Amino acid sequence: MLDHTTHQPSARLLARLRMTTTAHNLPPTFADIVARRPKMTAAIMAAMAPGLTLIADLAKRSQLNAEELEKAVTEYVTALGEDVPANDPQVTALARESILNIFADRDDKSGRTHEPSLTVGRSWDGGEGLRAKMVDGLTARIERSHKPTMGREFANMSLGELIMADLQAKGERPTNVRQAITMAFGTHSRSDFPLITADALSNAVGLGVAQAIPDIARASREVQRENYQQGRSLTLSSTNVPAEILETGEITFGSMDERGELLPRLRDFGVGMSISNQALVNDRFDLLTDIASNMRRGAVERLRLILLEPLQANAGAGQNMADGNPMFTVGRGNLAAAGAVLSIATLSTARNALRTARGTRGEALNTKPWAILTHPLQETLAQQVLTQIAANQVSNVNPFGGQLELIIEPGLTSTTAWYLLGNPTITDGLTHAFLSGQSTPKVESRTGWETLGMDFRLVWALDAKFIETATWFRNPGA
Repeated sequence: MLDHTTHQPSARLLARLRMTTTAHNLPPTFADIVARRPKMTAAIMAAMAPGLTLIADLAKRSQLNAEELEKAVTEYVTALGEDVPANDPQVTALARESILNIFADRDDKSGRTHEPSLTVGRSWDGGEGLRAKMVDGLTARIERSHKPTMGREFANMSLGELIMADLQAKGERPTNVRQAITMAFGTHSRSDFPLITADALSNAVGLGVAQAIPDIARASREVQRENYQQGRSLTLSSTNVPAEILETGEITFGSMDERGELLPRLRDFGVGMSISNQALVNDRFDLLTDIASNMRRGAVERLRLILLEPLQANAGAGQNMADGNPMFTVGRGNLAAAGAVLSIATLSTARNALRTARGTRGEALNTKPWAILTHPLQETLAQQVLTQIAANQVSNVNPFGGQLELIIEPGLTSTTAWYLLGNPTITDGLTHAFLSGQSTPKVESRTGWETLGMDFRLVWALDAKFIETATWFRNPGA
């Protein structure tokens, strides 16, 4: 059990956590609550974000007061313990449970049964509660890295047994597995099995995507978008630098408007797959595992291709920016006038370009270089350039030794080009977006129409764009 009552977070940590809440569209108060957790970091909060997003959504729809909301978040953070793996289904399962406990407290105080206006059941023995347990168990069968918690009793059941358990909870009485499957996929079926399977596949695919995230994603900042509308990044007027306040006490006001670069505009991507009734009867878990694996590989590749688009546009010059010109131009100061092999000298020139680049309003950004991005054919050379050596002369010291990350992307069309960029968690640059609360793909299901069985489809809304030109530098190489 974690003690949240005595830990006092630093001001720096609070600031980083509040930035994380903003990035995930969470209430600012969540940062203050979560910060009480010992050994808290922004990365841990990002892993908690799906559960915190669920709590915020359910709390809004159920009209929780501030005290109840704080209690739910605190209980959730405590229940997670110190180990918070990214994209673990337990993260959202425990979030649901924390809300259910708030409802239980309401019932105990009022002496009546609360009927929440959300898709979470009151009991773990039926409805949404039972379904969540079955999803947890089925996820463990499909994705071995997932360890079942509340659904351990269902983790060793066959598909037919899961269907029977689901139907029996609804008052149905199938006599055997074959009859249960027939009943589950009949015209007027009450079975939740297609939904259970879809949720389990969503969990499995989400875990797989998180474990196989493309390396290039490290070079981009993740943001959440609430809708599919095209928007622009905010820009400050040239008067945003605080001016001295004279005796008159007059303060000069700057302005902020959406005249910056275009933000990522979400696009929908999807793929469908099917499983037959015969496979269900034969308990073909391997087919579900194959479906999850194929969907995971396809989703990771789609994310990689989306991240590559802004770099590869205009024959490698990058996407067109708000001024109509490509991302990388000599005039912007973010493109080498002549291609050169990666070396300490050329890297020093690129670093100087980042350090001296100015923003759209002329402000000095002083971007600190964070990583090199290049093709696999340049990997060995890049490692040599970044190797820290024990020099016996000042002139032999490698100033970049151990100072920069190395990101390798095989999809770059140029095998010689290399990029120097700032840290995307600190500076704007390449940005990729997901629909709010859907940073991993979602799997949906329905009873098969053209064939006997179930149809599945994976859907994912995402996009990527450069929203700042001064924090990346490109050298075409030689």
